[in-house]
Formats: sequence, structure tokens, C-alpha cells
Amino acid sequence: MAGPASKTLQRSLYALGAVLGLLILGAAVAVFSWVRHSKMQVQAAASDVLGMQVTIGGEVEVRLFPSFGMTLQEVRIRNQGSDLAAVKEARLAIELLPLLHRQIRIPVIVLTHVTLTVELGRDGKFNFDVPSSAGGARPAIDSTHVTLADVTLHYTDKQNGNAWRAASCNVPAGRLQISAGKTADLINSLAITAAVSCNQIETRKLMMSDVKFTVDAKQGLFEFRDITMRAYDGRGSGEVHANFTGHVPAYRVHYELSKFRIEEFWSIFSAKKVGEGLMNFSTDLTLSGSTVREMTQSSVGEAFLRGSNLTLAIGDLDGELSRYESTQRFSLIDVGAFLVAGPLGLAVSKGYDFARVLDSAGGGSEIPSLTSDWQIERGVARAKDVAMTTKKNRIALQGALDFVNDRFQDVTVALVDKQGCVRVQQTARGPFSQPDVAKPNVLVSLTGPVHTLLKQAKHLLGGHCQVFYSGSLAAPQ
Repeated sequence: MAGPASKTLQRSLYALGAVLGLLILGAAVAVFSWVRHSKMQVQAAASDVLGMQVTIGGEVEVRLFPSFGMTLQEVRIRNQGSDLAAVKEARLAIELLPLLHRQIRIPVIVLTHVTLTVELGRDGKFNFDVPSSAGGARPAIDSTHVTLADVTLHYTDKQNGNAWRAASCNVPAGRLQISAGKTADLINSLAITAAVSCNQIETRKLMMSDVKFTVDAKQGLFEFRDITMRAYDGRGSGEVHANFTGHVPAYRVHYELSKFRIEEFWSIFSAKKVGEGLMNFSTDLTLSGSTVREMTQSSVGEAFLRGSNLTLAIGDLDGELSRYESTQRFSLIDVGAFLVAGPLGLAVSKGYDFARVLDSAGGGSEIPSLTSDWQIERGVARAKDVAMTTKKNRIALQGALDFVNDRFQDVTVALVDKQGCVRVQQTARGPFSQPDVAKPNVLVSLTGPVHTLLKQAKHLLGGHCQVFYSGSLAAPQ
């Protein structure tokens, strides 16, 4: 038999259990009644925290078991008259004991079937920005486990008409924390850690699939790491660092795209087959600004494009060059367009009439090597080592591409000899859309034994030329 002490302890535990049970039941009933009859209060509280308009179009259900929480149906968020987010279902776990002190703590949030709409306006402001005049205070939100399933993101840039869409995105495990502060300073109050995956991200010119990355954000510093994807049948990787702590956002970008197929890439310019082969691209950039123009003007860095054993459907270059003086049936600038038509040259090449070049080409050329290296300074890309070889010739490019004003800065494409001296050259300057292309200038005859003898005699007598190209591509043997 149990002794008096054990019976006393037993009764005490029963009493304590009963009191706790009544307290929990009372809190549950209070919250249940509050939620059922005060949907407007839930909307108002959420609106105050975000500084945006939150509405609940569906039911609000309270869950008692196996853990306390609530489910919200058809949640929508709007900011300054613009749709920002729509959530089919939001499930929240709620800590029960803090409710006794009229505090709400949400350790778990699960959102399913989410649609996000992000817009960059013509004024350079996003539709999620809260006016600096908003003086409301935002309460702190403790560390919360967040899961997102089936997310679709629509992005529109009204400054330049660009748009993209990310579909079937998931965040299986993430953590969110918001420190107390002013409503208008939400982005600097976020702390986020998450792994993100998207089945596809699609723009009007590019389809990326199997996109994955991690994000770590705190006090206005965002780190996007371990970025991987597939694009143009190649494998992409990189990282992005964004700093929102200053008056102007600042970014650092590193990106690589390995072994992508040029036939996939150039299909965005022409329905006809432009060529085939594998290429590699990489870039490192720093930029800052609130608008696309500001970011372009501030961009500094470099970009590299490499390819080997390519085939370009731009006619028989060696055959055309061998009789160039008598025919001049093609433009060296047309050849140069392929040298800048990598990912760096999208802004240049998207308006180029590749169909005209392909229609007049007839046949193809083998390109054993292609290199396209650029130095970028304040939005102007200057050629460092830009050239390609055919079986018999070497073609190089000098000059700069002004992405701030969308102009060619004395871009010259030249056929060069083994010493890197110009044999034929052609220059383009002016707007990307309608450049002023000069007539080809033949500096050294391409054919004929007499000219060859004269050239050899000039070399023996000490004649020399100004070297146009001294880059990494050697002349064909």
C-alpha cells in the first residue's frame, strides 16, 4: 500500500495537472473564440506587423491536437494597391502558454500553393517597399521554422520591360526572424536561413532548370551561395552577395556556365541553325544602384567566353577571304557579331540581324578556337583578348561596348597575319540598333605572288607594322 507521503504527492500532482489542464483549456477556448469571431483582428494584427494590407478570404480554423495552432485559407497581401502575395493555405503552430500573457509566438509556419508577384516600377522602387514615411512600430518575431511548398514567383521590371517567372519552387526547411523596429525598415530587420529549389526559371530569352541555392540574410546583408542550375544544356554555378545597409544597394556577382551548347544559346536570336559546339562563360562583377541604369553605370569587373572545335553557319570564311579583294561579299562586322554574342553580348546581339547573315552565308566554317575576354568599367566593356581562328585565318576584335548608352565605341574587326598585323579591317560605331559600319579597309593584299614577294622584301628591309592582336590565340599553321 502507498504511504501517506506518496498519497499526498499523488493528490498534489493530480491537482497541479488539473490546474494546468484548466489553464490550457481556458486559453485554448479563449483563442478559439477569438479566432472564430475576430478574423478582422487577425488581419489587422498581420497588417500592422508587415506594414501592408493582409486579408483572409477563406476560413480560419483552430487546431487543438496534436499541437495547438491555426490554419488560414486564401490569404492575400497587398502593398500600396499592388498585389504582392497569395497563399492558398497557411498553417501556423502557436505556443500556448505565452497566450496567458497575451503574447503570440509562432514556432512553425507552413505555406502551400504560394504566388508571389514582384514588380520594379519605373521609379526604381519595388512593390514590397514600405514608404519611409511609415512610422509604425513592428514587434519582434522570434526564430520561426518556415516551410514553403509549390511557390510561383512572377517578376516584372517596368523600367526596361524585362520579366521572368520561377515555378514549382520549394523551401523544405528555413528559419525566419524579424527584429523589432520601424515598419519601413523591414528588409534590414530580417534574418533568414533557407535552402531553395525551383524546377524552372523562365525569361523571354532563357530557360533555366533544376535551380538550387541557399540564402543567408541578416541585418540587410544577403548571401546567395551554392547556386546551381542547367541552362542551354550546360551547368551553371555561382554566388551573389547583396548589401542593403547603405543608401544604395550594392552587389557582388560571380557566375560560371560550363559546356553550354551554342546551338541552344543562339536559337534565341534565330530560328535557323547558327552553329554547334560547346563553350564556357564566367563573370565577376560588382555593381550598385536602385535602378537598372544605375547598376549598369556602376558595374565593374570582367567576363570571359571560351570555345573550341566549333562550327558556325556563317559561310566558308577561308574561301571568302581568299578572294575577298575581288568580291567583298560579306562583312567582317558580321563575323565580329559572333565574337560578342555570348552571354555578355545579349544586349548587343538581340537586335542584330542574324537571319540576314545566315541567309547570305551558305555553308559553314570550322572554328578551332574562340576567346572573348572583356574588362568592364562603369558599364563599358573593353575588349582584352577577343579573337577566333579558322583552319587558315585569324580574326580579332578591338574596341568597347558602352552598355550605359547602348553604343559601339570604335569596334574594329580585323583579319590579322601571323605577326598580329592587320590585313583587312572594318570598324563600327554608334547605337547597337543602327551602327555606322565603315567600308572594309584592305591594308595588305590577300593573294597574288607579286604582293607576297613585295611583302617579303619589305620584311627583309626592316619594314614593320603596328600589331593589332597579341592575345592568346596563335595563328593557324
